[in-house]
Amino acid sequence: MTDTQTSSASDMLPEEMKDKPVPLNFLITVADALETRIDYNFNSVIQISMLVEFMYNKLQEKGIEIPLDEEFEIFQKSRFEEIQTEFDKIKDSANPEEAAQEFLKQNVDLKDD
Repeated sequence: MTDTQTSSASDMLPEEMKDKPVPLNFLITVADALETRIDYNFNSVIQISMLVEFMYNKLQEKGIEIPLDEEFEIFQKSRFEEIQTEFDKIKDSANPEEAAQEFLKQNVDLKDD
């Protein structure tokens, strides 16, 4: 594998673990955790959207009009680029192999009981 290719998590597993089956109850636990995380994120987005709408309406009631025109579009693009740059810095500084090794040290029990 070259430096320009990214490795998957399965590539970092020890050879003796690669062909072992993953128990269904483990997969269900992981799926449940992901579903909970997705629900939490979705609810957070809804709450923020309602807050923005509420504040926007209150400003309009006070006579403060904020048009969502090209100025907002410019702000939005600029802010998105800033957030993306910060995300890329964090992603680039992360070491997936180190994270995989830390995960493997946790001795996750993959046995069906």
